[in-house]
Amino acid sequence: MKKQLYRLIMSFITLLILSNCSTITKLDKTEAAESKIKVIKDLDLYSVSSVEYIDPDREFLHVSLSETLPPDADKKILPANLTQKKYTIIGNKRKLFMKLAGIPEAAYVRIYDYTNNQLFSYPISSMEVTAILDIFKYDLTPPYETTNYRIGFELPQALWSKFRSNSGLIVSITKDNPFAQKQLTPLDWQIIPNANYPHTGADQLSNRDDGNASKVIKSYLAKANNMTFYVQDYVDESQPERLGIDKILARELLVLDDEGNTLFKRRMFQDEGTSLVELNNFHDDGNNQFQWAGQLFKDLPPVVFGFESFAFGCEGLDFIVPDAEGIGFKCDNRH
Repeated sequence: MKKQLYRLIMSFITLLILSNCSTITKLDKTEAAESKIKVIKDLDLYSVSSVEYIDPDREFLHVSLSETLPPDADKKILPANLTQKKYTIIGNKRKLFMKLAGIPEAAYVRIYDYTNNQLFSYPISSMEVTAILDIFKYDLTPPYETTNYRIGFELPQALWSKFRSNSGLIVSITKDNPFAQKQLTPLDWQIIPNANYPHTGADQLSNRDDGNASKVIKSYLAKANNMTFYVQDYVDESQPERLGIDKILARELLVLDDEGNTLFKRRMFQDEGTSLVELNNFHDDGNNQFQWAGQLFKDLPPVVFGFESFAFGCEGLDFIVPDAEGIGFKCDNRH
């Protein structure tokens, strides 16, 4: 009897220890994921600009780092009273630019084409640093103020010949390659009955009542990477003059895993500075794909992006994990 009691007690203790270890492991994994996200948030990601207005006979791609530079860096890097629309920075001024931007000489400019899963890497030493006149300052009479320029890297001309635009390109400037180089998936949206949209709480869009009798709720579904993506749009039909995407006042994005657990949820709104983007399969822009999801970075949660555009800011991406903040690209969207 004593032996049986002893065995029962020891079994209980063993189960308690194993349960505690499992909990600690889950916590460790969560903390590790959060830590990695914090690390990746410290990584600057850049958009690429197609520059066609400087020289009609030579279009090129440019990555502006003006947002990364400290205030008044342009005055230290560029000479006063420039008259050129494009100015190449060399010698000690190039070194100063690198220092102020926090870029080591051992770094690489990495251009990732997520639509085709292609990575192009160039050592910093091979990159031309240029200041280009901002498109909104193009009509000014020279000489130009140093603040009128975007300062950054001009990408090799071979890339322009290959892409012919800046669409689908993300840039990082680091020693180590952060990209997983796993093909992202364009989200293949299909419209579904509103009743098939998962219940997300009392505040979900289908429950919204602002006295607008002309509201219409439209629901969509896409499956990718062992996840199910849902979108629900709150559409205002009260103003016939508003067309297409302009009628959508609010949008909810919901991501579930294969077991129906909520991985990510975010609400988006259309306003003066933010526009919602039409969904894949539901726009008139040819075969273009706007929403993408998948493993963009090494050892990090998957991402989803392509739902918003900004008049006064930059697009970004979201990690598909609860309560995680997204990353905004640096795009030098000045006006």
